[in-house]
Amino acid sequence: MPSEILAIGTGAANSADQVVAAGAPLTVCLKVSAGQVLGSAAQVNILLKDDAGQYRQVDGLTYRTPALMIVAAGTYRFSRTAGSDSCGVFSG
Repeated sequence: MPSEILAIGTGAANSADQVVAAGAPLTVCLKVSAGQVLGSAAQVNILLKDDAGQYRQVDGLTYRTPALMIVAAGTYRFSRTAGSDSCGVFSG
């Protein structure tokens, strides 16, 4: 069932932590408001929480790569960049 991870917006913002369990991949995708088109500057970084509680960028969602599947277990956060076009993230 689809679920919102990061609300649609234009400013810098972080999602709550998203836990991916071993053997339970998570598909994530950028989203925009109904009737809108994803802008070419849309960008959300995918961050992995390390053993010291710090977040490390491991990938990203962009206009060219709006969706991907996370298969590695871990705790992730999604971070929209300050200069991003309006977008959010959902899981499917």
